[in-house]
Amino acid sequence: MLKALFAVCFLASLLSLSKAFSFHEKNFHNPKFSTALSDAQLGRLADQAKSEQASLDIRKGDLLSPLLVPRQIGTPGYYRAQDHIVTELKKHGYTIGWDNFTFSTPGGNLPFSNIVATKNPLATNRLVLAAHYESKIVEGGDFVGAIDSAVPVALMLDAARGLSDILNKSSNDDISLQLVFFDGEEAFHEWTRNDSLYGSRHLAQMWEDNVTPRKVSSGSSETTDNSIPELDRIDVLVVLDLIGAPGLTFHDTQPKTSVLFKEFAKLEERLRTSKHIESSFFVSNEMRIYGHIDDDQRPFVERGVPALHLIATPFPKVWHELSDNADALDSTVINDFSLLLRSFVASYLQLWV
Repeated sequence: MLKALFAVCFLASLLSLSKAFSFHEKNFHNPKFSTALSDAQLGRLADQAKSEQASLDIRKGDLLSPLLVPRQIGTPGYYRAQDHIVTELKKHGYTIGWDNFTFSTPGGNLPFSNIVATKNPLATNRLVLAAHYESKIVEGGDFVGAIDSAVPVALMLDAARGLSDILNKSSNDDISLQLVFFDGEEAFHEWTRNDSLYGSRHLAQMWEDNVTPRKVSSGSSETTDNSIPELDRIDVLVVLDLIGAPGLTFHDTQPKTSVLFKEFAKLEERLRTSKHIESSFFVSNEMRIYGHIDDDQRPFVERGVPALHLIATPFPKVWHELSDNADALDSTVINDFSLLLRSFVASYLQLWV
């Protein structure tokens, strides 16, 4: 997954860019989510997450270890990863949708499959967590892609499992959790706009073209508006990538969602101050040096969808190396981010914990 990384040299340029592409807070379901839960509620989430850490064990965790295998498109590990994702999410009441398509690649026409799991399909809007599940073809051996992106996928499954009971009790039809597992993120030859992001490009286009009915309140009555593109139901898209190695840090690369990045940092600080986590992942915007990083958020951002890109920056040393396997992972990083992700979803959706 060769992602184009552009350094932004001057802070003044960053500030002007942020102003030019400002995204009003009112467009987000819950732009001040860092304080949505009380300390006691965060404590209950932390206790639960700690009791369930075994599922993310690097060697034998039932959510993570099945994904720590080569998952190149068309291989047995690739199909087992699909089955693992779908089987787990069906247990927790998610509606599974398949986006199956064929795309022209440097190796010819190949089949791809995006997996879309929605907790409450009747909800008007979606908080979308996303990661790619296939692994890159690397010369010289079987490439696992532990950080790229077995761990992000496992963390999404962990959030779905850990918050299942709470989500089941939610009666909020305004917004629901949706999980998207992209296929074909990796380039087959050399990273270009055409040889990369096969799954996210296809899904973004399909959701832009497809309209679905949804209820719209009008005074005391409800009507059905049939002209809403599926793409417009995304409140925010959160893309996870390159997560799991020691020293994980995130930089704000998406000006439109800077307010959410800052809120994530505040939520992390609350968890760390309460000693629920040890890690500090979020780097202050004030010294931001990272510009756009090309990844699965791009086809959506180009269509106006606000995206929060949580990708390790700088990239870990094992990126696209055969050493990106279970030995590259840090259990503290994984467990801390597990609690942070659960806390984010519960806070953003304002769940009763």
